Amino acid sequence: MKYFFTTLFAVTVLSSIALAQTKPATPVGSDPSKAPATPAAKPATDAAANSKTDATKVGAGEKDTRRQVFILPLGGMVGVGLRHQEMEKIEKEADKFGPGQIIVIRINSGGGLVTEGDEIAVTLSRMRDKHRVVAWIEEAISGAAFTAMHCREIYFMKTGSLGSITMFAGDKSAQGKELEAWIERVGDVAADAGRNRQVGRCMVYSPLVVSYTKDPKSGKVTFFDNDSGEVMLSDDKDNLTFTEDVALACGFSQGTADTEEELFQIMQLKPNSYEVNSNGKKVGDAWAKTIVDAKKASSKLMAEWEIKGTSQGQVAQIQARKKLLDEMLRVWEKCEPVAMGYEGGGMMIPPEAQQYEDLFVGFQKAKVKAPIVRQAFERLKKDYDQQLAALKKKN
Repeated sequence: MKYFFTTLFAVTVLSSIALAQTKPATPVGSDPSKAPATPAAKPATDAAANSKTDATKVGAGEKDTRRQVFILPLGGMVGVGLRHQEMEKIEKEADKFGPGQIIVIRINSGGGLVTEGDEIAVTLSRMRDKHRVVAWIEEAISGAAFTAMHCREIYFMKTGSLGSITMFAGDKSAQGKELEAWIERVGDVAADAGRNRQVGRCMVYSPLVVSYTKDPKSGKVTFFDNDSGEVMLSDDKDNLTFTEDVALACGFSQGTADTEEELFQIMQLKPNSYEVNSNGKKVGDAWAKTIVDAKKASSKLMAEWEIKGTSQGQVAQIQARKKLLDEMLRVWEKCEPVAMGYEGGGMMIPPEAQQYEDLFVGFQKAKVKAPIVRQAFERLKKDYDQQLAALKKKN
């Protein structure tokens, strides 16, 4: 009995980005007011950003007006290492200091779960209305690119890449109306964050193309939903994937930085106007460690489950398995994505616990599945208790 059911973003190979010939043309459907060619970074010019308060000079009773900067590193599969829960933890921390704080999400991911992408979309849309939310890209493919596109500012590392937002339904790429809706949704995400809609759409569907022309004096970029621009950004062969240089050239990226110091400089953060808050890294690092520990535990527990069934007497076997169920449940409650087997290894529900089909009716739709697993494990433990009682009577 299997319960693998979640639609996945594809972890795709980077697409090639071709250069086109120069062709004079009139932009098609390019309203700069609706889809700005070069999204401007939210300037750090408000009262908090311009504050010259030095933490070493804040006297008793004086208010420290520096903005808090949270660097949140999130890597691995979307829905496992890159999740909305960690973003929300930092959101709450930032809220303590009032609106206008800075949240930098450092992304290194090749894609993941569509369902998690939906959660992230809600979270980031809310966060960016209160704070300056920035994506800092090491790798952001498919679902990770969809995540980054919700940020109004995107910065790349020199080896950074972003794009190929391919949606899969089961083991096949989305088709028909489902694909059409997804193309438009990604286009909406791009436009809502101040980017050209066609750029987002080309990340989803390779037959779509986009080109641009850049004014040599003003630097203004005009996008075209055909090949009439001077530079061909995406042809009809591969889904659009940005490299650092291409993203910077067309204004998709606001800059390139490999270190925090470089990033802060490009973001125009003035000295003494901000303070790096350690909670950002603490949250990201803590979740990364939880994943590592859960993977080790999951592999060990499932292996022990099989061993206990062959190398011990019946009573000892049952007692050992009851303890293993308790340990498995702790993994489910601490790190459900690993327990679900999203990154391999299989779902951590022994076959003996999968027999209770009535408990798993709502498993697929449940946002938190650990409570259902708990019920199955508790029922199995009761069955084991009955077996132990029968064995005692027999002996």
